Amino acid sequence: MKRLASLLPIAVCLGLAFAPVHAAESPETRNAPLHPNLRGQVARPLRYHPEGADFVIDNGTEFFNRSLYGGNDAFRVDGGDRPEFSLYLPGRGGNLRLGLRTAAGTLWLHDAADVAMRYRPGELLYEIADPLLGPEGRIRIAAVAYAASQGLGVQIRGEHLPAGAELLFAFGPGNGQKGQRGGDIGSERVPISEFFQFVPDFARDTRYDVDERGFVAAGRRATISATTSSPAHVRLADARLWNDPAALLASSPGAGPAVAVGTLPLGDATIDLALQVTGAALPARFAPADLAPSFDAARRHFSDLRDRVRIDTPDPWLNAAMGALNVAADAVWDGEQHAIMHGAIAWRMKLLGWRGPYALDALGWHERARANFGVWTERQDVSPIPAAPPPADPRANLARNEPGLHSNGAMSSSHYDMNLVFVDALLRHLLWTGDVAYARAVWPVLERHLAW
Repeated sequence: MKRLASLLPIAVCLGLAFAPVHAAESPETRNAPLHPNLRGQVARPLRYHPEGADFVIDNGTEFFNRSLYGGNDAFRVDGGDRPEFSLYLPGRGGNLRLGLRTAAGTLWLHDAADVAMRYRPGELLYEIADPLLGPEGRIRIAAVAYAASQGLGVQIRGEHLPAGAELLFAFGPGNGQKGQRGGDIGSERVPISEFFQFVPDFARDTRYDVDERGFVAAGRRATISATTSSPAHVRLADARLWNDPAALLASSPGAGPAVAVGTLPLGDATIDLALQVTGAALPARFAPADLAPSFDAARRHFSDLRDRVRIDTPDPWLNAAMGALNVAADAVWDGEQHAIMHGAIAWRMKLLGWRGPYALDALGWHERARANFGVWTERQDVSPIPAAPPPADPRANLARNEPGLHSNGAMSSSHYDMNLVFVDALLRHLLWTGDVAYARAVWPVLERHLAW
């Protein structure tokens, strides 16, 4: 119970981890009239419900409200209630759409009649039914961001599909735009369901190299490759017809912007599809034989991650949220900077204090905690102590004292008192680990902080 009590404040503060539980902004709520927060007017139904370790929704309406974090860097994949995926590099990297073509017609899978989505922390899983599939036909999709490289792995398979069914996939490149706050929910000028949609003009300067296993698209911001596990018919199409899959397949780009489209037979055998960010300092494009092992490796990574700490309580919401907390806490760690970020999406920058550092010891990442502390303690201000405390700033109505804040003992240039929470996390680390040698090493830091 003591360890559980230590985890609960982190779970409450890391709201990022609980995003699957709360209602995302739907078209209905977005257009609803405003009303005050009075008794009887604050409750609204939750859109997601837990099933074991998963959060589930049937026929949800949101796009790009569920991030898949890969390795410990700024790359991520944004998916949602509906199976369309947007790469974030950072900045828009491009969109992947999946569709179906049968003798009865063609549709994008996000427009299917029934879409069940489950977020298994680190993965997105979909079960799709539609009249085009027949009464018993189903398509199952699993998506995961690679942990060892920057990219998206997708597995697609059918069940009881009509003869001749084909999988359609299309890629529309991005323009590299980062947005106000990295595409965070509620922070952009438009809802993220619109912000991350493909716009034909994004593809205007993209150059493609197409082959039977996919394509390489060299765009404004990055080079993205696509690879399929079995041969596909891949070609370029008119980007302006992005929303009409049948017309898109029948089109040619001419002199206008182009997107890459592909088709291949879809049955009960699993199709692997990978999108990767490629370049001089990045891993090479996967060969078709690499796709299934790479997907399995990413899936094992996130399985281990979400099970890092497990809890068993009478509350199924809390039990499921623990796996999401593990994944979210890993996402705010930056491997290159060896530090906790302000957020995994918005404000992805080093931050001295606030909530993130507490997760490191509570979830057993003591080495990461030491690295994060080291980034900041070596930056502590050791300039001479002022002879007298600087006065409060009248320009801020005496609410701030920047000269006093940024004096001997301070550890950041922020206008907040970040020292307080950082040192509290440091003391918790010392109590948690019992590392007396490290306590001696950081004792001068603590002395300067307390004097400050």
